[in-house]
Amino acid sequence: MNGELVFTVNGATAVAATPIGLAQAGLRERQHLQEWVIAHPEVLGSSIKIIAFEFGSWTGHTGQKERDRLDVLALDGDGHLLVVELKRDRAPDTVEMQALKYAALVSRFTRDDLDRVHARFRSQTSGREITPGEAAAELDAWAEITEESLRLPKIVLMATEFPQTVTATVVFLHQQLGLDIKLLVFQAYQTANDVLVTVSQHYPPPGIEEFVLSPEVNEAQKAKTGKQNKQRETNTVARLIAAEVLEQGERFQFNATLELNTALEEWFAEEPERRYATWQEDPAAPLIWQADDQPYSPTGLARLILEQGAGRTVVALQGPAYWVNDAGENLVEIANNLPEQEEVPLETHTEKMSPALLPLWEQLDAGILALSPEVSRRSRVRGLKYYGKRKLCDVTVHGDHLSVYVQGLNIDEYPATPSNAIVSGRPRYIHAQLRSSADHDEILCLLQKGLASQGS
Repeated sequence: MNGELVFTVNGATAVAATPIGLAQAGLRERQHLQEWVIAHPEVLGSSIKIIAFEFGSWTGHTGQKERDRLDVLALDGDGHLLVVELKRDRAPDTVEMQALKYAALVSRFTRDDLDRVHARFRSQTSGREITPGEAAAELDAWAEITEESLRLPKIVLMATEFPQTVTATVVFLHQQLGLDIKLLVFQAYQTANDVLVTVSQHYPPPGIEEFVLSPEVNEAQKAKTGKQNKQRETNTVARLIAAEVLEQGERFQFNATLELNTALEEWFAEEPERRYATWQEDPAAPLIWQADDQPYSPTGLARLILEQGAGRTVVALQGPAYWVNDAGENLVEIANNLPEQEEVPLETHTEKMSPALLPLWEQLDAGILALSPEVSRRSRVRGLKYYGKRKLCDVTVHGDHLSVYVQGLNIDEYPATPSNAIVSGRPRYIHAQLRSSADHDEILCLLQKGLASQGS
């Protein structure tokens, strides 16, 4: 028993639910508990993807197959594997030792092993054959997986109750050795009409983990978290740039927790531009803060805003999660839900063009493709992309004009003036607008210079 109380309420009437065991409710470990976890991996933590269940394809040092079967194998957003052991009732005295053995076996996984295991799981659950290549693409879209991250699996133990010896061992492994291990407790309740199941974290105590670690381990964990956040941010930004789903100059708004947003509101109100940043395709500094027109990383800018506006210093910060677009999606969510990078019909864009705009684009398109035999065009969801040795420009449709973002040109060398087609830019690109045939030659000249900047 974990000491929690559960009630069903109807107005002013509250009726206590009766704690029961899963066996009393007619529920089984593998048929029910395991399926709940697979269907709702969020019970294991945030950003969890199920890799396999009932995995038992172990090979010992003698070459013989091991008989043990791991309940659930998962992957978190940092690229670490999670070894999950589920017990329907009270955990046995050796459950943590069993999980450690599985973690040791899993730590020997190569990337090819991981792809094959996940392909087998996806084939079972999807009803169609999934190749290791397809599984690898899914995993790469989920997290940055490295040899280092595969060597350090995490452990999650779930049961209705843990013996004191198990808890003591887990506390030692976590506090003194720095092993990422946690205990989750679930409890079934009988109400008048239903069976309810709650899941809570038994150890480490939520929200105070850093206070239960030894000083040396705590500092090591902070350094590791900072490195992981930096790696996660780099991965998120790189995936967004590679997928070409964001437009140059697309606006994002800072959004944190309700408490932090409230603390920042007065500071934002003094200068509304402080709340916003725009996107540019720069892996190191993809956000331009509207308050000072300077480039920042998502984490660097989020940390600056929290420090200056709310007086908060946050060491471990996942910056991309703080920047949301007009649809309410943050950079992490956009990166985790990238569409397949397939060509879309050219008509997706040409049908948006007015009768006056279409011939202007046709003339521009022919001119760009004629710049060099190596220039090619791709039609993607968010616009038309033209490439030389690397990306040359983006062309997007905006009502009465086309926006042309020319890569490789510096706005300081090609400034916007009332007499030219350039409207804005950054050190890495310029933004021109094609509104009439009079703009055509100027934009094509800029594109020629952009192509020349890519070198021979």
